[in-house]
Amino acid sequence: MFYQLPPVGNLVQLRRQVQDSDALARVFSPYIPRFLDSGTAALAAAVAAAVSLKDTDKPEVILPAYGCPDLVSAVLHAGARPVLADLEPERPWLDPARVAEAISPHTVAMVAVSLFGIPERMDILRPLAEQAGALLIEDSAQAFPCDSTAGCWRGDLVVLSFGRGKPVSLLGGGAVLFRDERFAGLLPDTDDRGSIPGGNAVALGVKAWLYNRMLSPRIYWLPQVLPFLHLGETRFHPLPAVKPMDANRRSLLPANIAAYCRRHERGVADIAALVAAAQAGGRTGFVDLPAACGYPAPNSLLRYPLLLARDARDTVHDRLRRLGASRMYPAVLPAIEGLETLLADAGAFPAASDFAARLLTLPLHGRVSDSDLAALRDGLG
Repeated sequence: MFYQLPPVGNLVQLRRQVQDSDALARVFSPYIPRFLDSGTAALAAAVAAAVSLKDTDKPEVILPAYGCPDLVSAVLHAGARPVLADLEPERPWLDPARVAEAISPHTVAMVAVSLFGIPERMDILRPLAEQAGALLIEDSAQAFPCDSTAGCWRGDLVVLSFGRGKPVSLLGGGAVLFRDERFAGLLPDTDDRGSIPGGNAVALGVKAWLYNRMLSPRIYWLPQVLPFLHLGETRFHPLPAVKPMDANRRSLLPANIAAYCRRHERGVADIAALVAAAQAGGRTGFVDLPAACGYPAPNSLLRYPLLLARDARDTVHDRLRRLGASRMYPAVLPAIEGLETLLADAGAFPAASDFAARLLTLPLHGRVSDSDLAALRDGLG
């Protein structure tokens, strides 16, 4: 009970860089960033830009049926209707056939989510978006590539999140990236000269210090037993407003990006090896998702995702929970608390439902020890 690994979580660096504008420009080049107060706000701004580009009084946005409910929050805030499409069987990707069925004359955008850090297949979705006259928005909230960035992001707009548990975490904040100058006048003006007011440096520092301490396996168990914190719960929360990121987080962002890109994770190869050993041991219904997706850059994964047999997933999760195993989002979006009524007529999504019922993720952060690896190996095998 008194030792529990967090499923995910990189430390927040509190070292500031006063001259942050040039540093950030170099990080995101050739993209131009607009910094907002959350990843949800960033996605809402991207969707709003898509709505403004198409002449329709009933704008629709295609979303994966499995994902964070904040996807729906952003679409609704931008004045569009979410239209869900199923996943491919046993994959974290949108099924192109189901996307094609979801397209209508009112489709203004498709949101391609890089779940766990595994990139969506933008080359497959791009022709569908162009045929529909819609923007392809790349949700990279769980993926921050540190090598060949320009070649990794391929959406018309790219959305990032710097919230808790994201690759680069500032406990808040987000960004929309664009290269096409037409978006300069369609996205919120967040004053990229770095003079955005707001935010309390002392409060943010205390919050970040407490968050960093909480990530220790010797402490992380404590907030898990406090029900009023609702940690780990997946609920729908409407987005109240789209606001710029505060100057304090902006000043911390370059150092946190640099720290993330030089991080020394508990080797992804070690996790992959124990997953392969469990497969070799004859576990049935077992899918190693990074391997199945042919993902070439495992060091950029936020979590290591697996699909287990339905009748085994919960048992294995309970056995490995103290070692950071997670079931992620518990169900497809129409079944998430707060969305049952809003998405009541969304339809059935058998592949996404199966995915939700079988998913288990393993931790990849630097607090996974050799003894943790051995226990994970035993628990999976």
